[in-house]
Amino acid sequence: MDDDAKKTSLRMVPYGIYVMTAKDGDGSIAAATVNWVTQTSFSPPLIVVGVKADSGALNAVSETRAFALNMLGKGQQGQAFAFFKPAEVDGNKVSGEPFVAGSATGSPILDYA
Repeated sequence: MDDDAKKTSLRMVPYGIYVMTAKDGDGSIAAATVNWVTQTSFSPPLIVVGVKADSGALNAVSETRAFALNMLGKGQQGQAFAFFKPAEVDGNKVSGEPFVAGSATGSPILDYA
C-alpha cells in the first residue's frame, strides 16, 4: 500500500484523546496523553488503556493500581499536547494544567471548570 494512502486512511479512524493521571506510592504525580481506551467488562467494570511501556504513568499505575482517565473534548488538543512529555508539577498544576485530587484514588483530576 502507498505510504501516503495508508497515512490518510489511518488518520480517518475516529478515536478519543484522554489524559491518564496517577500518583505513585511516594506521592509523585504522573500524567500521559493516551488515545486507546476500550471497555472490557460491565461487571466488574473494567477498561483497558494503551500506555507506553517506559512511561512514568505506567510505573505509577503498576505500583498503586489506580488512575484517573480525564476525557478531553473538541478544542482541547492543546491540553493533550501538554502531556506528551513527562509531567511537571508546580503547586496545583501538572504540566501547566490545573488539577484537583481525585477522591477515590488520589489520582489528579484535571480541573477545567
